[in-house]
Amino acid sequence: MQKELKKNFIFAFLAQGVSLIVSCSTNLVLPKVLSVVNYSYWQLFIFYSTYIPCLALGLNDGVYLRYGGILRSKLNGNAVKSQFEVGIIFQTILGMIVGTVMILFSDSANRQKVIFLVVVYYLFYTCHNFLGYIFQAINETNIYSKSIIIIRIVFLLSQIILMWLGYTEAYPYIVLYIVSIALALGYLLIRIHPEFSISHFDINLGIRESLISMRVGISLMIANICSLLILGVGRQIVDMKWGLVAFGKVSFSLTLMNFALTFIMQIGLVLFPALRRLSSDELKGYYGKLTLGLFYILPLMYIAYLPVQYILELWLPDYKESISYLATVLPICYFDSKMNLIGNTFFKVLNKQVLLLKINIITIVISSIFGLISAYIFNSMYFVIVGMVLAIIFRSVLSDTLLSKDIKTNVSALEVADVILAIIFMFVSNSFDWRVALIIICALYILRIFLVKTKILKIKEFN
Repeated sequence: MQKELKKNFIFAFLAQGVSLIVSCSTNLVLPKVLSVVNYSYWQLFIFYSTYIPCLALGLNDGVYLRYGGILRSKLNGNAVKSQFEVGIIFQTILGMIVGTVMILFSDSANRQKVIFLVVVYYLFYTCHNFLGYIFQAINETNIYSKSIIIIRIVFLLSQIILMWLGYTEAYPYIVLYIVSIALALGYLLIRIHPEFSISHFDINLGIRESLISMRVGISLMIANICSLLILGVGRQIVDMKWGLVAFGKVSFSLTLMNFALTFIMQIGLVLFPALRRLSSDELKGYYGKLTLGLFYILPLMYIAYLPVQYILELWLPDYKESISYLATVLPICYFDSKMNLIGNTFFKVLNKQVLLLKINIITIVISSIFGLISAYIFNSMYFVIVGMVLAIIFRSVLSDTLLSKDIKTNVSALEVADVILAIIFMFVSNSFDWRVALIIICALYILRIFLVKTKILKIKEFN
């Protein structure tokens, strides 16, 4: 297992390194080229693209859970190929229906264009997602990572060419983003060809197996969608209350924090099939090590943000307001990273997708209530953002509390320390000059390490 993990991690890190470069271009250079309005349409495309995968009805997630940890030689090629092709048929039909309805109810031609492109993107994305999950499930995550590298490199080159040619509208960038994922899908089809070439499509088998996969995966899919809706509800409230430009600015601040989050998510994808093969005692050991490792590593994002904030405000003066929001939303990245690497991964390993769904639904309700009150009673976009932060913190703490009971490893002391650090960070980063805030956060980081080393903060039954 160690050899497989090492190979998968190498390509996962490489994929995330390339993704980081592309993210820097997309989030730091592209806003300089596009107007605020056009960049907002790019954000709108990304926003809609995040939620339309629910049209898969849990098929891809179910395949991921059903085949997680299986060896490639044991894979049922007929069942996989049949599900893949049945999925293409019913998702194309659903995509056309939903896209048509959304276009008919859109209030502008520009939004209609975005929705049409989202549907086209989805059809390539869901096929790529299905095959990507197959390779992750059989512990060949490196193949999936290579497909991600293809997407990022093609889109980066596309951005460079379009910027050089002077394109200042969002739509050409969206089209070439779709082209990049289509090429990545082509790569995965080539890699799965040995299995598909000797397998046969059986529509009855495909329907039967797809229904099983959807039944298994629907709770995880809804849980993932609900996870996204925790922030999505707040962003939608901003769009309805303050308009597209305000939506774009808030989305920009949330996009900036995704640098670290996408990296953490990739690690979780690598770990899932490997952890599936471990005993309960081994799981307990990994849980404790991951929790303690994130306790050391994640606060570095607070330290890194403070000088970066100053540089970003000089580089993107039109987005100064968005960058100021980042100081408040950064704890979302912190606690979402914990949730993605530890919470989501271990809930799936323990087959507790329904519990994960319940936690996310409760969190959505909290985020929605706080957002609506903030927008329509207090008329404060800042309070809407604070509500998102509090909801994400609540979800992380609740998840870790429930998981630690199952795994029998108490991490409550570290949870309290994380919440205190988040509150202090939001206060000092919004109240003091970045240099003073940096000194304070660095001092707190050193104090946290000292408290762990001296066993004042400890993970019971692990240390």
